[in-house]
Amino acid sequence: MKIDENTRDLLRQGTNLFFSFAQFLVTLLPALGIGTGIGDRASGGEPLVQPIFWAFFIWFPIYAGCMAYGVFQSLPAQREAEVLRRIGFATGSAFIGVTVYALVAQFGGSDWLLIAIFIWILASLIPAYLGLAAYRERLTRSEHYLVLAPVSLLTGWVSLAILVNIAAVLKYDGIIPAGTMEIVFSVVLLVIAFLIAMYLTRAGAGNAWYAFPVIWGLFGVVVANVIREPNPVVAITAGLIALALSGVLLMARRKGENATSRNN
Repeated sequence: MKIDENTRDLLRQGTNLFFSFAQFLVTLLPALGIGTGIGDRASGGEPLVQPIFWAFFIWFPIYAGCMAYGVFQSLPAQREAEVLRRIGFATGSAFIGVTVYALVAQFGGSDWLLIAIFIWILASLIPAYLGLAAYRERLTRSEHYLVLAPVSLLTGWVSLAILVNIAAVLKYDGIIPAGTMEIVFSVVLLVIAFLIAMYLTRAGAGNAWYAFPVIWGLFGVVVANVIREPNPVVAITAGLIALALSGVLLMARRKGENATSRNN
């Protein structure tokens, strides 16, 4: 049965509105005695690429931004917005993924299943992020702060967090033993994180909303490897990559500004 455009719009809006709130609300279940907190799953020691604990507080502005996006895109005036039609089902899929991730984590699901869910989330976010990049010059001020910003923040954090989760699972399963091998593996993961972030930062024409959570997470890795478990190799690598990504961001923004000036 073919679904008409109006029904698709309502489905898209309803999905984003509901799950933009649900992905945060389900994290409160352990406070009600239902399930176990996501942070309480950690065992066997944190991987070297895991940021210091307070770096994860970035989820609060991410959740708030996503909820603001959910409300904004649900307004009747936004029902036929071209950019929201283009990215809406992708962001809805990502919000569902974050919700499912929290539920699986809190109820003792497999670590490898969590990795698969993280891949689902990132695979949903990247098309939305790139779709917004294509509309960057046409976004209104409201769309910039209520659509581009939250989607980019979530994409940035997830693109780093997925690698942290992979490292945690491999360490917990004993596939990557502590010591020199873990240090080498951590450096490789950080380089991969940089390559992904560099591509997406440039694709977003110097999107600071995307780059900031990655740089923030890398700074958290530096602090963790200075305070939590001193490891100068990983700390220096993370710091250098954070600086390199900052340079990529500045150059990409300057290139985008020059392109805009020429077009005007």
